[in-house]
Amino acid sequence: MTTLKRHHAPGMPPEAYDKIAADVAESQIGAEGFVAHYGVVDDGGITVIELWESKDQHDAWFDATVRPQLAPNTPEPEFWEIRNSRTK
Repeated sequence: MTTLKRHHAPGMPPEAYDKIAADVAESQIGAEGFVAHYGVVDDGGITVIELWESKDQHDAWFDATVRPQLAPNTPEPEFWEIRNSRTK
């Protein structure tokens, strides 16, 4: 089932996010199960919203590519299964 991820990194400067996003963009686009990525500056940090076909697919990619670039005290992402969606 499609999964929505919210990952807030308090205190992360936009420049740090931009570097990580650029470093992993090609890998993410090709990752099995990847659907969409949105990054926003808020609450003194960065929040990433992503859609994945499954949490397991996200975790396999994230643990290998993003987690090694994050500060050790970065909170864990949150996940929800999508019950309904609509796009234009």
